[in-house]
Amino acid sequence: MQYKVIPFPQSKNINKQFQSIIDEHAVDGWVYVNHNYSHYLLPGNAGCFGIGAKPDTIWHVGNVVLQKG
Repeated sequence: MQYKVIPFPQSKNINKQFQSIIDEHAVDGWVYVNHNYSHYLLPGNAGCFGIGAKPDTIWHVGNVVLQKG
């Protein structure tokens, strides 16, 4: 059995993006197994006296697991 992990980029239309990944790889015999989608907080910084300050941001990380064989 073979497994493949595909990165799942952040998207405004997650359902269509997810379906697109599955359909794209299904033609080669890959079958959806599972997915993982997590959010991580990347802390900003206060800058020097407020100059160059950056707010906290959220980093979205996703993977789709496919199987063949």
